Amino acid sequence: MNDIPQIVEDLYFSEVIIPEQKDWPDYLRGDPAVIRGLYSFYYGLSMGAQISAALREEPFIPSAG
Repeated sequence: MNDIPQIVEDLYFSEVIIPEQKDWPDYLRGDPAVIRGLYSFYYGLSMGAQISAALREEPFIPSAG
């Protein structure tokens, strides 16, 4: 198995913030592995959207068909 680059680990622990258990949705309270995965996925999507927006030459406006 390949090692995960240190930069990936550094970014993960600096960007992915798992809320306190009292703030978890009720249906996920008993499953910390799932909550960590969902929040990681959420932050990954968010960062990807920010990178995409930063690389656009013109702003993306969904209503401007």
